[in-house]
Amino acid sequence: MTKGKKKSKSKNKNKNKRGKAVGYERYIYKVMKEVNPKLEISSKSMVILNNFMQDMAEKIVETSKSLLKYAGRATLTSMDMHRAVKMELPGQLAKHAMSEGAKAVVRFATHEQADKSKKN
Repeated sequence: MTKGKKKSKSKNKNKNKRGKAVGYERYIYKVMKEVNPKLEISSKSMVILNNFMQDMAEKIVETSKSLLKYAGRATLTSMDMHRAVKMELPGQLAKHAMSEGAKAVVRFATHEQADKSKKN
């Protein structure tokens, strides 16, 4: 028998996760059903919406990175994301996105506090 390298299972799992793109299909579907439960969407339309969401997320991240570079900081804050969204999205859409983002930050902070109080 020759000595061979053993492949660990954890490396294979991480390798598969790295190549996957973020999918927004679940969230698009939930929002669509919230707006009108009778609506349906074709798979091609879902692919188009998913790609649109990925592109917008990428633009916002790139804008926030450039804002950080301009400010000379390395830490991204919620205010940086707020500014990036305001720069990338038009009018009412930006306002709505910022209010939803602010609600998400508050929910996250309350969850963090609840988790800390449970540990103590």
